[in-house]
Amino acid sequence: MTRTSARAPVTVVMYHYVRPLADSPFPRLKALELADFHTQLDYLSAHYSVISPAAFHAALHNGADLPNRPCLLTFDDGYSDHYDHVFPALQDRAMTGLFFTPYMSLIKRQMLEVNKVQFILACCEHSDRLARKLDSYLEMEGYDDIASLRQEFGAANRFDDPDVAYFKRMLQHALPAPLRAKIIASLFEEHVSTDVTAFAETLYLTPDQARDMRATGNEFGAHGDLHLWHAKASAEQLAQEVSGSVRALETIGAPVQGGFYCYPFGSENNTVRCAVQQAGFTTGFTVVPDLYTPSADSALSVSRLDTIDLPRSVDAVNDPWLAKATVP
Repeated sequence: MTRTSARAPVTVVMYHYVRPLADSPFPRLKALELADFHTQLDYLSAHYSVISPAAFHAALHNGADLPNRPCLLTFDDGYSDHYDHVFPALQDRAMTGLFFTPYMSLIKRQMLEVNKVQFILACCEHSDRLARKLDSYLEMEGYDDIASLRQEFGAANRFDDPDVAYFKRMLQHALPAPLRAKIIASLFEEHVSTDVTAFAETLYLTPDQARDMRATGNEFGAHGDLHLWHAKASAEQLAQEVSGSVRALETIGAPVQGGFYCYPFGSENNTVRCAVQQAGFTTGFTVVPDLYTPSADSALSVSRLDTIDLPRSVDAVNDPWLAKATVP
C-alpha cells in the first residue's frame, strides 16, 4: 500500500441512520438505505484507503504516515442500526469506524428530543402541515409574530426544505426548553408512539454492544449529554453536555483523555472547544463539508463529508472529492 504524508487530506465521512429503510415501519425517515451503504463501502474500498480511528489519531497527533487517499468512517448518535447493520458490514470488509453516542440515550436509555422530531417528520407525509400545526401551538402560547419566526428559522439548507428546517430549528433550540418538550411530547404521542420508553430501547445501541464493537478495533467518542446545540447552550448546560459525555465514555471504557468529541449539530465555537479540551478531549468533529488536512492547530475542528456527498456505486465516475483527496 502506498504511504503518504500525515498531512495528506483525509476524507472523513459522516453517517447517521443506516437501515433497510424501504421495508421498515418508517420509510420516510431520513436514513441511508442499507443496500446503498454496502455499495458505498464498496466504492470507498475501491478508491480510498479506509483507516482506523487509531490511525487517524496517530497521524493527527503523532505525525504518523497515512495510506494514499485516507478515509475515516464516522457514525453519529449511537443507534442500534450501528450494531445491527453497520458493525457486521465493517467486519466483513475488515474495516473499523468511529462512533459517537450521547449519554442520555446510551446510558439512561431515554429518547432524545432530536430523534423524536425526526420520527415525527417521518410519520407525516406533508411537512407543511406539521409546520402549520407548530404555528397553531405557538399562537395558543401567545406568540403573535409567526412570520418573523418563519423568516429567521425557516431557511432551506442542503438537507431540508423551508418547512422542515423551520420545524426542526424551532424544536431544537429556538423555543424555550419547557415549551419545546411539551410540543414534542404531544406530537410524538399523536404521530409516532405512546410508549416512548419501549421506542427508545429499540432505537439505541446498548453499552454492552458498544463494548463488543470496541473489542474489534472500533472506537467511541463523545456526543454530548442531551445532544443540545453546544454553541447555543448556557454555561451550565454546556458543562452538563461535556460532563455527560465523559460519563458515557467512562461507562463503556472508551478514552476521554486524548479522546474524540463530536459536536451535536456541528454547533461549536471557541467557548465550546475550550470546554471540550479542558475535559481532556484532543480531537473534535464538525459538520463542515470538506476534506480535512491533519494539523494540531485544527484538531478540534475536523471537517466531514456527509454520505450524500459521495457516490453509492462502485463504478461511479463523478466524485469531485476524489480528485481533491489525491496527492500528486
